[in-house]
Formats: sequence, C-alpha cells, structure tokens
Amino acid sequence: MVILHILFVGIFSCLVMDLWQRLVKLTYGINPSDWGIIGRWLIMLILKQKIYNPNIEKEKSYENELIIGWIFHYFVGILYSLVFFIMMYYFGVFKATLYYGLIFGLITVIIPWFIFLPILGKGFLASKTPRPVLICSLSVWSHVAIGIPIGLLFQLLGY
Repeated sequence: MVILHILFVGIFSCLVMDLWQRLVKLTYGINPSDWGIIGRWLIMLILKQKIYNPNIEKEKSYENELIIGWIFHYFVGILYSLVFFIMMYYFGVFKATLYYGLIFGLITVIIPWFIFLPILGKGFLASKTPRPVLICSLSVWSHVAIGIPIGLLFQLLGY
C-alpha cells in the first residue's frame, strides 16, 4: 500500500504543478515548462551520451520527445514523493504537513537552478537567459506547487 501511496502522491503533486503553470499562463501569458525539450534532452542523453547541451532548442526534434518528456516529468514527481517519504518515514527529517511540503519544495528548486538549467545551457540560476529572476521565480513557484501537495497528501493519508 505504501508504494501506491507514493505513486499517488507523486502523480497528484505533478498534476497540481501542471495546473499551477496553466494558471500562470492564463493569468500572465507565461508559457509552462516545455516537456518536449526535456524529452529531447533525455533521448540525446541515451542515444548520444550527451548530458550537456547548451543548444538543445536548435537540435533536431525526435519522434515522441514530448510524451517522453511528460513521462520523465511524472517520474521525477514520483521520485520526489519517494524521497520525501524516505526522509519523513525513515529519517524523521520531514513531517507530513503543509509546512514541510513547502520546505521540501523549496529545497528541490536546487535541481533546476544548479543542474537542469546549466545542463541546457541556461547557466546557474538561469544567468544566461534574458530574464534570470523571472526564470528562477517560476522554478520556485513550480516546486512549491509540487512540494505542498506532497506534504499535505501524506498527511491526509495518515503518515
């Protein structure tokens, strides 16, 4: 049952993040994450062993890169759920609450800021983009939108 809970929490928290990004699109006209680019990056990582790709947008597209990107996105959400659960249940670092979900979401923003953005040629903290503060802010809000449901859902599930 625990595995189903982890899967449910990961998938539902990704849905919340996706809905948040759609709300930002409707409200401010800011496009949501492009999972096709992430799918392209993952395909190139597997086929060409190319982890760093500063010109990913200019690379030829691959068949099914969008669906692969979406699957990877939800896989990462489930992974976040698993990490939160392990840190909560086995190590006592987190508790199943909104507050700890928020903290976890803020911690996970390290991944886009210092791993994914640099790998895609955007620089640390999006420093090589035209609007680094905006990109970093969007990352914060997206990760908060995934972290809070993780904490709340584990609380609702009785953990």
